[in-house]
Amino acid sequence: MTWGDSDCRKPDVSRVAATGPRVDDGVYARFMVIGGAALLFFFLLAAAGLGIWVWALVDAIQVPDDSMYKAGTKLIWVLVIVLAQFIGAVIYLAAGRPTGGARSLGPSVVGGRDLPPPPPPPPAG
Repeated sequence: MTWGDSDCRKPDVSRVAATGPRVDDGVYARFMVIGGAALLFFFLLAAAGLGIWVWALVDAIQVPDDSMYKAGTKLIWVLVIVLAQFIGAVIYLAAGRPTGGARSLGPSVVGGRDLPPPPPPPPAG
């Protein structure tokens, strides 16, 4: 027996190249549907996580006074949310968010106190 002589035959590569690997079409289709559904599920899960993260970050930044937090300060909570990402956002929402929710800094809030409403305009005349 010389080099290259053996009882094993070489595979017919031309048939595989022309027709592709033989896979049951039903199994392949089910795999693609399951894979696509899993990809969509993980995409939606990531989008929800990003939404919760942004919501917690904006909520923490909008709190006008550090004394409103259950614990910590604005700097601490922003760092926790930014550095721990989704887990930090969940921790903030569960343990650090003010009980009444964050109030945005608007024209009616100065130094954490509400101002009285502006007087009505004078009558036209």
